[in-house]
Amino acid sequence: MEKRIFFTLLEDMIHQDLIQTVSESYQFAHDPPTTMRKRYFDSFDWLLYKENFVLLKQDDTIYLEDLKSFEVVAECHWRHKEEARFWWDFPDCELKTKLKDCLDVRALLPFLSFVQRSEKLHILNNDEKTVLRVYLDELNLNGDVSSTETIRTVTLDPVRGYENEFRGFHQFLGRLKVAEPCENLFDLMLKQTRRKPGDYSSKVKVALTRDMGGSAATRKILIYLLNVMKQNEDGVIRDIDTEFLHDFRVSGRRTRSALTQIKDVFPDAELDRFKQDFRVLGQYSNKLRDLDVYLHNKEFYLLMLPENLRSGLDPFFMDLEKERENELGKFVEVLRSDFYRQLVSDWDAFLVSDAAHEAVRTPINAEEPVITLARTFIWRRYKRIMKDGAKMDNNSPDEKLHRLRIQCKKLRYLMEFFASLFPADEITLLTKQLKQFQDNLGEFNDLSVQRSTLIEYLDTIVPESDRAILVAAAIGGLITNLNMRQQHVRAEFSDQFLLFSQKKNTKLVKQLFKDDDASITKEGY
Repeated sequence: MEKRIFFTLLEDMIHQDLIQTVSESYQFAHDPPTTMRKRYFDSFDWLLYKENFVLLKQDDTIYLEDLKSFEVVAECHWRHKEEARFWWDFPDCELKTKLKDCLDVRALLPFLSFVQRSEKLHILNNDEKTVLRVYLDELNLNGDVSSTETIRTVTLDPVRGYENEFRGFHQFLGRLKVAEPCENLFDLMLKQTRRKPGDYSSKVKVALTRDMGGSAATRKILIYLLNVMKQNEDGVIRDIDTEFLHDFRVSGRRTRSALTQIKDVFPDAELDRFKQDFRVLGQYSNKLRDLDVYLHNKEFYLLMLPENLRSGLDPFFMDLEKERENELGKFVEVLRSDFYRQLVSDWDAFLVSDAAHEAVRTPINAEEPVITLARTFIWRRYKRIMKDGAKMDNNSPDEKLHRLRIQCKKLRYLMEFFASLFPADEITLLTKQLKQFQDNLGEFNDLSVQRSTLIEYLDTIVPESDRAILVAAAIGGLITNLNMRQQHVRAEFSDQFLLFSQKKNTKLVKQLFKDDDASITKEGY
């Protein structure tokens, strides 16, 4: 069967002119025009689009549509004045389940609002049977768009068994020379929006060339990271969802990691202030991020306890929510402060200005090919992890596991920075294996922090009532369960390290990164 074909009317044409022309050659029935307000939604990082979905609100119904066919996958009635922001705002239905799988903690944001005026012509044959449907749409886009001019479209929708009539009308429309082929209506409108699918990703996506100098490559990486921070500022301030803060912080950590690991590409004297300021900026939001993690894990914590103790955690989470509100307010003040604005302005100027890099002595790695730097820094970090990891056992102090976790995080950042220099399949495989090992170390560390916080909270409870005793029992039970989980994670360390350090991984790491002829500086590593 033929597929739908879309056209846009030429600028000097309106639908009434086309209808008049069609009436001279075809018999048709004409449905009354309808007008509807519609909005498309996705997360800030386009999670639905990446899963080939698009979310549409039309009148009092929300539809999840397949991005290729635009067939409805799931739908839900929504008669509230407020927009649904998260998957958990929806009533129990298939749509809620699918959004949960795609969005996790990310909020839904409108990226395209429009008014659609539609008319439909039923092209009839001599027996007055519908042989073709012709949709005439006027689209008026609102919000952050590049043009507010009305878009007029024509859509030919075939009827099974009448392919010849479909082709004949297609040719008729071509002879009129009043319209030109275009994409489907969604893609056509999407071109008019300032935001484009995939225009944001928290992942490092920097295209480097192997012969690029160390200074130029590092600046490109750091400019990318700064832009990610800027893109997340507003979401943090407006508290849209917790991932804005997470991505903001990760970009800051990656920046600090790049400054300390990619050595001797900039004059050291220029960097001391920025290293310190980015460190301070990260510290300002540490508590806020910890609170986000606790609140996100609320259901996980509740399931750790017997049902009769779960209500004992209510005061704990209420206190966390109040504390989070306070910490958010303080961090928003930081983002609006002269300290932060001056840091961003000066850092931006430093990265884009050649004059900012003039020095009496050119740093030794500034002009070194970035492929040489990448191999050397990654190989050294990997060797250090292998050496430290091999010394670990079930009796090693927690602090050593913590330091190893930091080393793995630094290695992963390096591999992300320079990923474009190596075969995509191989670097992706190694990064995946490293992340799996990191997850073990990261969970162990998180459990340590969570237990410490709970112990501190337990000390604040004064058992003067049955309610206080219930709270203390719930917190104590949670501490016990977290301790058991931490011991389980600790026991898995050896297996995870063996998996990460297996021969095929080691062989691939050597193949990609070991460079015995590298001649870059080895100072200060």
